[in-house]
Formats: sequence, C-alpha cells, structure tokens
Amino acid sequence: MDKNRKGFTLVEILGVMVLLGLIALIIIPLVDKHIVEAREKAYQTQINNIILGAKSWAVDNPLSEFLPTDEGDIEEITLGDLMEEGYVEYDIVNPKTKKKFSRESTIEIQKVKNGYQYRFSG
Repeated sequence: MDKNRKGFTLVEILGVMVLLGLIALIIIPLVDKHIVEAREKAYQTQINNIILGAKSWAVDNPLSEFLPTDEGDIEEITLGDLMEEGYVEYDIVNPKTKKKFSRESTIEIQKVKNGYQYRFSG
C-alpha cells in the first residue's frame, strides 16, 4: 500500500454513517415530542384566549339575556359571535390541525355558585 495516499477507507465512512444513524435515532423522537408539546401548548393558549374573549363579552353584557341566571344553567355563544363583536381575532388557527377554528364552535357559559364557568367546544 502507498503510505502517502490521502482519503478515508470504506470502513471509516461506514463507521461515520452508523454513528450518524444512531444519533438520528435518538434525536428525531425527542424533537418530535417537543413539537407535539409545543403544538399542544399553543392550542391551549388559543383556547384560553377564546375563553378570555367570552369572559370579556360577559363583563360587557352582564344583564344580557344570554347569560345563565340559575345555578347549573348553561348558555352558549358561538365563536363567530365573539369575532363579529370584536372580542376575539378573526381567523384563529388551530395549531394541531393548521385549520381555522369553525365560527360555529361554541363556548358554554355555566352558572356556578359565585360566578360562571367557561368551556370551549370546537
């Protein structure tokens, strides 16, 4: 063999490829897990913003016929209504599906002892 030869042998190249493959096997699931968690967190943030908009609407309309009056009663307002009245942004995107939330999605407002409980169903 010529000792002045430069370059990598086939075994060295295969060794590097195996190491890179092992690193990818470890890193890809971790990255995927973080992406899923980030989408879930963004989704919860969107839901919280929608509920905050519904709470703002309820504060501005305390005597509204739409708010439940007896404990346990439930009334609904649509996301479209909140959009039209300016309490939430138009075109809110669901981070999980990358599609806009339906304007027909509802926010349930339930009368509880000392106030109201809000639930988004979209």
